[in-house]
Amino acid sequence: MHTQGPARTNLRDKLSNGTRLMPGVDLRTAAGRRYRYLIESYSDELGAALTEPEKALVRQIASLQVHIEQLQGAIVGGRDVDADQVIRLSSEHRRLLSQLRARAAKAKPSGPTLSQYLRDNYGAPEVEASDT
Repeated sequence: MHTQGPARTNLRDKLSNGTRLMPGVDLRTAAGRRYRYLIESYSDELGAALTEPEKALVRQIASLQVHIEQLQGAIVGGRDVDADQVIRLSSEHRRLLSQLRARAAKAKPSGPTLSQYLRDNYGAPEVEASDT
């Protein structure tokens, strides 16, 4: 009898390393491409090595944004949309973005940049005159 342990572990690894963001969903669609782009963009805000909770936060923000954009498209297209739903989703999206911004601010290094440090400790670089 074959157990499903390795397959589940393999799926978990693919979810963790980002190669399979949403099992069973075709991310080649317009919404899927937008979702992948948003995940990449928001992940860049946090830096190189994201923790699992940070990855989950980024995925949640991206999925909310895609859904809100779809609802806004429906509104512009003249379809009937529940305004309360759009407001609730937008409020939750704004709250999660605040969390992301706070985490991103903590992740940014404090202190001078390398160029500032070199300028402060070694002076401005000298420009060589070219022989023309």
